[in-house]
Amino acid sequence: MGITRSASATGGSYSDMVTVSGPGRWLHLSGQVAFGADGTVTGSLYEQTHGCLDHIEALLIKEGATLADTVRMTAYLVGLDDYAEFARARAERFGDELPASAAVGVAQLLMNARIEIDAVAFLPA
Repeated sequence: MGITRSASATGGSYSDMVTVSGPGRWLHLSGQVAFGADGTVTGSLYEQTHGCLDHIEALLIKEGATLADTVRMTAYLVGLDDYAEFARARAERFGDELPASAAVGVAQLLMNARIEIDAVAFLPA
C-alpha cells in the first residue's frame, strides 16, 4: 500500500511510472506560477521553478502531504531552451522521490511567467 516509483530509463529528473495502491486521498493542484507578495512574477526559470514548487508545497502541507506525495506533474515552459534549469530545480526539490512528469513548451503564460506547474499528489490513508 502506498507509492512505488520506477526510475527514468534515461536518467532524467523524473520517474517513468508511479504506481499508487491502497486507500487514500487524491490531491489535484491547479497550475501554480511563482508570483511574489506583490503579485508579480520575476526571476530566472530556475528561480521561478522553485517559486512554483514553493506554492505547490504550501498547498500540500495544508492537507498533511509533502512534495514526496506528488505522483504526477506537468510543467508548462515558455520555450524549452532553458529546460535544464527546470530539471535541475525539480531534482533539487524532489531528490529520490521524483514524480512522473511532462514538460510542455508554450508560447505564453499569464502574468508573463516563464513556467507554470500543476500537480497530482496521493496521500495514503
